[in-house]
Amino acid sequence: MKLRSSTHSTGGVHARTHRVGDGAAPDPSLIDTNALSADDLDRIAQYQARTGASFGNAAVDLGLVEPEVFNQALARRVEAGQLVDPDTAGISRAIVAAYDPEEPLSVRLRELRSTLLTVLDLDSDRMPVIVLAGCGTDDTAGVAANLATLFAQLGQHGLIVDANFVNPAQHALFGVDPAEGATTLLTGGGARDESAVPTAIPNLDLVASGPAISGLSEAVERVSLVDQLRAMRAGYRFAIIDAGNQPADIIAAIARGADGALLLVERERSSMSGVRALSDRLDANEVPLMGSIIVR
Repeated sequence: MKLRSSTHSTGGVHARTHRVGDGAAPDPSLIDTNALSADDLDRIAQYQARTGASFGNAAVDLGLVEPEVFNQALARRVEAGQLVDPDTAGISRAIVAAYDPEEPLSVRLRELRSTLLTVLDLDSDRMPVIVLAGCGTDDTAGVAANLATLFAQLGQHGLIVDANFVNPAQHALFGVDPAEGATTLLTGGGARDESAVPTAIPNLDLVASGPAISGLSEAVERVSLVDQLRAMRAGYRFAIIDAGNQPADIIAAIARGADGALLLVERERSSMSGVRALSDRLDANEVPLMGSIIVR
């Protein structure tokens, strides 16, 4: 998947559980090892064995990497917050923001997070809710999961909500399969707060899609999912809703009351008429359109 010009690739990534900025030594992923020769790597290894320096500091001390380059990479890693090893945590490697802050998708979505934070207040009493809606593309699950992870890395307790009732995927991405979920909130079939379960991402809980229900269209029109999320007692500071690539009336009903919606558009699959129809339905439900994300 490409997000604008970013390639979504998880091959060759080495990750480990690590809280950045707590004094732990930076690992080699902060340095572009492809730019170093075999002799350079041997020199670094010998220097580390002799001095006990970290990989990055050894590369800088030996003059193989400019200090400014290393410091910029370290600053980006610090901004990423707490990282997790997907294999140990049991989450999908598609959630690249959880373990690789340098991956292009992580970088692009972190830029989007910064833009959103100019209009959202995570410290307000009213929890901000953003809906991610697909227009002719099925890529909303991965983008929503990564964006929610990036928000959680700010240290704020929040939710990733799977309202893609046609093709739910968040439970598989996060490696949990709860019995309750968004449909439980819509039907009042259980305790509201029991619909959310912790994920392996620090500060992030999941509201899965929930059990199948009849009369879905009527349920989302009758009950505000956003209001149900805001009524939870856990004190969540944000919610990212994956509305998937569903009919425009379903997405607009799901988004009712949200702070805004982001449209996911695929260059070769999304039609302008489909984008316009969804935009019109969101406008009719007074849901601000915060922008579009182009994938290809």
